[in-house]
Amino acid sequence: MPKLEKKPDTMKLWVKSSCKELGQPLLAIAAGLLIGAVIIMAMGESVLEIYGAMFKGGFGTSFYFLATLTRSTPIILCGLGAAFAWRAGYINIGGEGQLIFGGFVTAVSALYLPFNGALGAVIAIALGMLAGGLYALLAAWLDDRFGVILVISTLMFNYIANYITYYFVSFPLKDNTGDGLVAKTLTIDKSMWIPRLGLVKGSTFHYGFFLAILVMLIILFIIKKTTFGYESRMGGLNKSFAEYGGVKRTKVMFITMFCSGAICAFGGSIEVLGLKHVYMHDMLKSPSYAWTGLMAALIANLNPVGTVICSIFLAGIQTGGAAIERSTNVPLEITMVIQAVITLLVSAKLLTRAVRARKVKIAKAAEGGAQNEH
Repeated sequence: MPKLEKKPDTMKLWVKSSCKELGQPLLAIAAGLLIGAVIIMAMGESVLEIYGAMFKGGFGTSFYFLATLTRSTPIILCGLGAAFAWRAGYINIGGEGQLIFGGFVTAVSALYLPFNGALGAVIAIALGMLAGGLYALLAAWLDDRFGVILVISTLMFNYIANYITYYFVSFPLKDNTGDGLVAKTLTIDKSMWIPRLGLVKGSTFHYGFFLAILVMLIILFIIKKTTFGYESRMGGLNKSFAEYGGVKRTKVMFITMFCSGAICAFGGSIEVLGLKHVYMHDMLKSPSYAWTGLMAALIANLNPVGTVICSIFLAGIQTGGAAIERSTNVPLEITMVIQAVITLLVSAKLLTRAVRARKVKIAKAAEGGAQNEH
């Protein structure tokens, strides 16, 4: 009787693959915390006391945990936006500019369009996402039409967005009802604010966090269940193979970059309607939401679920860092050192992978040339 082949255990394979993917990021996080510990000891402080205060300030009580989730919301969306583009092979590092335009256009739309309530909020958010998507799409068009490198254009666009919005909130759209010292818009009507949950007294936690989780689920569906998700994934793995298989690079790049920019812009919209209720200069730039989101995406190896988890972790470190600065002699910048080390180690993996792929490509090209000579 022929021996039946044993079917592979899908769950076991999935667990093994997940552990392999999580191993390197966890190692990077451990290394970052270790180097942070060395710096803390060099300052003559107790590592356990400082880290205890940091994690208590980020996750220790309901109030601090909800503050961490609130801070993580724009970070999650910027991380998801970056991961969506990077997975397809398009290095969008313009999340900050897209975040800024999203928040700015949402605030202006909420203030000056003749809509109020939930309808006004939805329209303002949609216009903010459209602005961020089109801003990212402009970089994609420059790449396709003139060969402008996507990394450079998206990076430069961050500065353009910041200074354009600074002009508007400093002059034509400035709120002059108060002392006029702060460059900001008028306050948005309360009927368009994203509601807060009120779980803990004084907490600013709002429903925007759950909207960010919804975006993650939509991205997972696109990646796993749609033709476009398959095409973008193939393009990210091997552009030549994808083009040979009939994938239209320009179409995929345009759609990917538009969606990436819209997702990042959504983070700005939520921050404006859920937390600040105005657009203020530097309110989205100075907290480094976009760059922290990019760190989270890299640590998670561009996995959407991992990006959410890493975003919450990094937001907790930042919230806890503010707590230790208030109560100890250790400055807030220690958290930036930890994040930078983690990102450096994760980025080293990506660089090693790229160098290895390039060597394989060169070797195959040399082998093909030798066969042609024969």
